[in-house]
Amino acid sequence: MNVGDRAEVKIETVAFGGDGVGRIQDMVVFIPFTVDGDVVEAEIKAVKKRYAKAIVKRIIKASPHRIEPECRYFFRCGGCQYQHVSYDHQLRMKTRQVAESFQRIGNITSPPLKEIIPSPKAFLYRGNAEYHLNDEKAEDLKIGFTDPVGREVIDIERCEIVDESINRSYKKFRKEAMIGGADILASRHVFWSEVGYPVPSQITRVVNGKELQVPMGGFFQANTVLTGDLVDRIIAMSSLDTSKVVLDCYCGSGLFSIFVSPRAAKVFGIEHDRSSVGCARFNLRNNGCSNGVIYHGKVEQILNKKFIGKDFPIDVVLLDPPRMGCTNKVLSQILLLEPKKIIYISCNPAAQARDVRYLSDRGWHLKELQPLDMFPQTKHIETIALIEKMP
Repeated sequence: MNVGDRAEVKIETVAFGGDGVGRIQDMVVFIPFTVDGDVVEAEIKAVKKRYAKAIVKRIIKASPHRIEPECRYFFRCGGCQYQHVSYDHQLRMKTRQVAESFQRIGNITSPPLKEIIPSPKAFLYRGNAEYHLNDEKAEDLKIGFTDPVGREVIDIERCEIVDESINRSYKKFRKEAMIGGADILASRHVFWSEVGYPVPSQITRVVNGKELQVPMGGFFQANTVLTGDLVDRIIAMSSLDTSKVVLDCYCGSGLFSIFVSPRAAKVFGIEHDRSSVGCARFNLRNNGCSNGVIYHGKVEQILNKKFIGKDFPIDVVLLDPPRMGCTNKVLSQILLLEPKKIIYISCNPAAQARDVRYLSDRGWHLKELQPLDMFPQTKHIETIALIEKMP
């Protein structure tokens, strides 16, 4: 097999990350924008020792799960990977991908997987989005999202997964930028739903009736219609009462902290981003959470100081780390606190499964695994893992 070769390939499954998987003779081939049941003519683009990568040149037979994409930029824009797949089948694919990650990486034969919670909106659900500008001259300006490999900016006029208010704000920005009337010095611009353009330095979000301030460039759950369900599931898993103490690691602007605070004796939050720390402290005060304390710093640095858990033993740890997951140092420091349970939220089941295996090897048990489709049309999926100390 060589680069440039073409072959007929039947797609057997879709791997985590979005690529369809087929075989040419004994070689596994990854092909983006395909779905199980497709038969395609594929052109080889890269050959590795154990697998090859290819692109679709022609669909010979379409899968029954294949549909027409909503977005005219799909296949060129890297923002979505699954618009060619029916939403019901996207949910089945993602459920299987989570299970396979925990079987293969987490070494858990039968993960305790709950039925996936779908997004009430499959499109127009995102509450924030980051648009890229190319480095060309103004007359060659392109604004949009990067291509599937991240090499160039794809010029777009609207996005089908962001809230419609973002499309309106982006349209205004785009019009001004194209005639030189907007600040286009920055290579990236973040837009938020329902705040208009220009975007203020702080954003107000409302979740289950509670208001939160979030920094313009800070992290916040992207799905405007499913974040409340995410919070509800975490509260239910926590099984809190007013004698319990909660440690909220990577707490961001305090989303989870303000909801667990009325149900706990004490809440400690840790966040590295200074702007988010300021918002988290304000959000606790503004929502009457007098039992919450937010520490500024990296999780491993704060835990290394050993004052958390000294006067208030930790009962529940909430973990919502970046996509790469937790370091072994963070996990080992958390285990030293001897909590009763750990609730681990992640948009990367592969990293989450790796970290759960670390905990399993040290006497902890994965009791429940709840997927939520916070990111329809994309390869991403949110999962909540409930992990408890084995008796």
